[in-house]
Amino acid sequence: MTYEQDYEAIQAQEYRTPWDMETLKHRQYSPQYALRQTFRFVNEAVGTLSRRNRQATPGVWLDAAPALYPDYYRNDFHYQTDGWFSSKSAAVYETSTETLFVGRQDAMQRQSLRPLLPVAKQAGGAPRVLEVACGTGRFATFIRDNLPDAELTATDLSPFYLEAARENDEYWRRTRFADKAARPPAAAFVQAAAESLPFADGAFDAVVCVYLFHEMPEAARASAAAEFARVCAPGGIVVLTDSMQRGDRPALDAKLGNFGKMNEPHYESYIGTDLPAFFEAAGLTCDGKWVASSTKTLSFRKPEAEAELTVEAPAEAIEDTAEQRS
Repeated sequence: MTYEQDYEAIQAQEYRTPWDMETLKHRQYSPQYALRQTFRFVNEAVGTLSRRNRQATPGVWLDAAPALYPDYYRNDFHYQTDGWFSSKSAAVYETSTETLFVGRQDAMQRQSLRPLLPVAKQAGGAPRVLEVACGTGRFATFIRDNLPDAELTATDLSPFYLEAARENDEYWRRTRFADKAARPPAAAFVQAAAESLPFADGAFDAVVCVYLFHEMPEAARASAAAEFARVCAPGGIVVLTDSMQRGDRPALDAKLGNFGKMNEPHYESYIGTDLPAFFEAAGLTCDGKWVASSTKTLSFRKPEAEAELTVEAPAEAIEDTAEQRS
């Protein structure tokens, strides 16, 4: 069903066929690459399962100042080696998560493109797009392939994952555009927390965030939502993709909390959180919702800036407006 949903969106021209699927020279089709990633995954799985079985004390090797890395972030989520704090972790992340989701992760994430791409039409085909918590940047390549003229900025707190994202971006540019003169400029990469984005108000036409909120405590989610709204331009869109919650697929509600056992300390609170409330409190309006397997995508609009009134409206007009709203 996940693949059918993905394919139907492609057939409806809501987004393009995955670029890595139609690029047969892509490295993922190389036996050498597949064997290397398999070796990395097997080694990682041994450590991950060992830590899970003995319920190891959460934590990573880095003891850093909270000003840069919040306390909740210094955790080896999923019991993965080093959490977000090593190039080894970044090198195996995509293989590990695709294995965890039995090959569905890309298809689930691509639902984020459905509300995002129409923004391109509003921005002349070259929107300013921000991806927050980009991880290794794989999803960013899908954004870029659908919006090659977009001005893409990607943030993450991990320098190791940002480096992997930069490499993924460069690989997409090199693979899709053999002619150097035709290649779009490289994306911009910024180390930053979602709760404190170093950008001006209204700096982006679209803000996208995938798989972050379930790893944040409640206060951090609220702060991040407010930041997404702040840096989004009037008329722009904010897209949030993450795990489904209770009520999205009621038949699975009783089992949904089991994922929290994978060293996801904030997951239990996440699945019961009113996510739209965060964005409405920040001045955004609810736009759309898509559910794909265990993932859902929500979109929110930032209202257009209202023109300042220079003439007082007649009393009759005010009464008519009030009557229409009722």
